Amino acid sequence: MIEPEEAERLIAARLSEKRRAHVRRVAAEAVVLARRFGASESEAELAGLLHDYCRELSDEEMLAAAARYGVAYGAVEARRPRHILHGPVAAAELAGRVPPSVAQAIARHTVGASGMSVLDRCVYLADFLEPGRDFAGVEEVRVLARTSLDDAIAAASRLTLLDLVGRGRGVVPAALEMYNESHAGR
Repeated sequence: MIEPEEAERLIAARLSEKRRAHVRRVAAEAVVLARRFGASESEAELAGLLHDYCRELSDEEMLAAAARYGVAYGAVEARRPRHILHGPVAAAELAGRVPPSVAQAIARHTVGASGMSVLDRCVYLADFLEPGRDFAGVEEVRVLARTSLDDAIAAASRLTLLDLVGRGRGVVPAALEMYNESHAGR
């Protein structure tokens, strides 16, 4: 299994310095959230370090890798493969080298899913609210993440969907499922 030191070597070989700084901030934030909400801190750190492992592949490389690993995708993902498929492709590439729970958190970190584990949600939120992020609504999610994982996920999914729809972008089914699940009964 990959240890954090090896993860650092892997990202150094594949990611730009800017992206490496981002994944380190996500890893640190994921550890804080894991500690707060009861997930494995070591798994949160590893998932945070590797969540963008395939993020800098080109669209063509991403689609080829998705085909190679059997990662299913639809029309929305095909239009924006680097942005949407980098998590599932990274999880597939790292399968067997990271615990299944880490691979799942990596796969789900971009668009989410219904039935996410605590680790999945911590990594998703860490990527959403790491200190380098600055956009309308992020402070609201940061405040909610201090006390409620569920409320923070609901707010993050709402902001994401509003942003996508506002920009005229398609929404993948998993993101809608997460939104619906997080807003059931609200």
